[in-house]
Amino acid sequence: MHDSVKKLKIQLIGAALTVVVSAVALSATTYAWFVTNSRVHATTSTISAQANGMVLQIVEGNTPDHGSDTSTVASAIGHEISPSSTNDAKNWYVPQGWQGVNVSTYQKVDTSISGEAPGKYTIQGNDYYAFTAANYTLYTVANTGVADVYLDASNGSPITITQHGGTQEWFDKIKRSLRVGIVINGELRVVYAPTAPSTIDTGNDVIAVAGWSCVDSESLSKVVAPTYLYLSGTDLLDQNGNNWGATKAGEVYIKPSSNAQKVASGVDYNGTNMKIVIWMEGTDSDCQNWSEQNKNSAAPTFDVTVSLVGIVPDSK
Repeated sequence: MHDSVKKLKIQLIGAALTVVVSAVALSATTYAWFVTNSRVHATTSTISAQANGMVLQIVEGNTPDHGSDTSTVASAIGHEISPSSTNDAKNWYVPQGWQGVNVSTYQKVDTSISGEAPGKYTIQGNDYYAFTAANYTLYTVANTGVADVYLDASNGSPITITQHGGTQEWFDKIKRSLRVGIVINGELRVVYAPTAPSTIDTGNDVIAVAGWSCVDSESLSKVVAPTYLYLSGTDLLDQNGNNWGATKAGEVYIKPSSNAQKVASGVDYNGTNMKIVIWMEGTDSDCQNWSEQNKNSAAPTFDVTVSLVGIVPDSK
């Protein structure tokens, strides 16, 4: 093996990446999935990412920045979001019809995780946002290097939500319906919820399910369990028993010993596209009417941090 490749392999083992979505502010007085005259209003002021280890790099956009081989920080500007539902981060749904206070039918909205205004859609002349998304490229410094990417479980949960301001009750209500999706080259790899959905309670939908849920894209008249892989809290095992978390021994990162699940495979000099997508799942049991209007409190803001690590594949 060439000396430069050996050196790169050693460096890559210790290369970690952190994605931070900061200052998401909630300012609606009513938190509701299905009420047409009110919406959750979340504003993401910046979405930034930091790579350390001097090898695994990240940049905003679709083109690797090979002019620097040092740790980089990439930032993007977010926007407001309203509750929505998806099973693949490609097709997004919002309510269309009601029976009393329960949603009976849903409609697909015309939006995408790409473009100048990701998540934006229009209904009856009003603009809304189903989600906020940041677009990045992961890549290695040297064109001989390849890394597999895992969630970094070396210091607790690799995805954390940190509150700034607002009441704890308000923040907890929002947090319980929040979803963070990681999309690699257009594929939704995994979805994270800071709090596991209730296995007993259901949302205000006519045909609902407890636990993880989303709109049924075939019928558009009921809620079903999603098919995507998901994690919650500090648990890095998904519903199929796959382990997404790399651990650390000294200064060396170690991939899961069994049922290892990669966030991205074979990241190299040419780069791999990664998008972080954040939404509030409308079918969640916590996405219901709830008012702060008489509490005279400021809306909470919060940071979402996603930590990743690059490890050289065994075959390299």
